[in-house]
Amino acid sequence: MENVYCQMPTLNDTDVILMSRGLDLIPKGSEVVETLDLSYNNIENLPDYVLWNNSYTNIKKVSLHQNRISNISANAFKGARQIREVDLSDNLITSIDPYLFKSNTRLQKLIIMNNSIKFNRLQTFILSSSLQYLVLSNNNIDQIYEVTFLGVPNLRSLILNDNNVFRMASNSFRTLNKLHYLSLANTGVYRLGASMFSQIPQIVNLEGTPLSKRFEPPLKKITGDSVTRLIHLLNVMIDDDEI
Repeated sequence: MENVYCQMPTLNDTDVILMSRGLDLIPKGSEVVETLDLSYNNIENLPDYVLWNNSYTNIKKVSLHQNRISNISANAFKGARQIREVDLSDNLITSIDPYLFKSNTRLQKLIIMNNSIKFNRLQTFILSSSLQYLVLSNNNIDQIYEVTFLGVPNLRSLILNDNNVFRMASNSFRTLNKLHYLSLANTGVYRLGASMFSQIPQIVNLEGTPLSKRFEPPLKKITGDSVTRLIHLLNVMIDDDEI
């Protein structure tokens, strides 16, 4: 099937919104486009160089929210060197290649909530030295491994809400020495340990977790020194449990 051509609002428009158009392919664009919103369409695949080949050479923000994407080539975003934000929420994604955004050195924000992603115990989830904000809410994540976040050393915000996480490696977040905000709300997390962090985050959201329910009233969002005190307290509680 040949690519789709959609009439742009104007040839010089930097923001293009093509929501709910029944598209099954990314349409031809222009090098002036900086923001592209293709939400609520029927796109299933993202092939090699899909943005570059369709003339989105200076794209900065792409929203593919609520499509039918299940297959993403490892080279799909190559050539889009200016890209800073990608939204792949509400699709059918079960995994992504760790090198998917390796060449996108300006990527800062990645949203992949409401998919079916599960971490591989043998490989890091994604390789990106520029990524700062990662949202993985409501996937099929049940375990966090030692290698899971090795590839995102500059991450500042990590949101894992509404996953059935029941096990985390003892050094799950150890390489994230810039992590400021960690949300584990509505997961199965029942303990945190100091060994999990090289630098304890300033904000941790534990609302709706088994861990939060060990306290009265149940814990919610904890900030500042309270996070450090909580982790030290949990270590004491664990030691007491083992006596």
